Amino acid sequence: ARALMYFSQNMSHETNEHPKPKKLGMLASGENVYDRLNSHLHNIPILEVYLPLALQSIDTENRPFIVETVDFNKVIGESECVETKPGDEIIYAQRPGRTGLSRFVRGEKAPTSKLTVVLKKVEDGYITLTAYVGEKSEPEPWDKVATPASVEFWNTHALVWGSQEIIPGTERSDLP
Repeated sequence: ARALMYFSQNMSHETNEHPKPKKLGMLASGENVYDRLNSHLHNIPILEVYLPLALQSIDTENRPFIVETVDFNKVIGESECVETKPGDEIIYAQRPGRTGLSRFVRGEKAPTSKLTVVLKKVEDGYITLTAYVGEKSEPEPWDKVATPASVEFWNTHALVWGSQEIIPGTERSDLP
């Protein structure tokens, strides 16, 4: 099946076996959800508890692409993406697996009751493109699917410095 093919791009050369996709849960509308091979799940311990619950509340309505934010009405963790204000110390750096610089701020994570899930439909259900604790964010401005709303969002938001791995030596105080 296509989902299995999608996840098995890196088959073992010694055993000739394909790795199996990790099932993360089931949606309210009945479809299975799998993690993708190069996972972009953030804050795994919190997601182990809350992601299956969030998935159970999502009705896909057969959409090919889903971005849903689920509010648990109680604090479930801390968001690594926060609003910025004039005077904040901003740092730009590249994260592994990204083609552009991400905007960071020296500051504190923000308590949140929300979890955001991004899913893509495949033949056998859905795969997670990403999932993270916090409100929906926009694609970063350098992303191929960025819009003017992306630029506007990232001009007033940033990831908390130290909350994400960066590629050493890519740090800078301004955008090129």
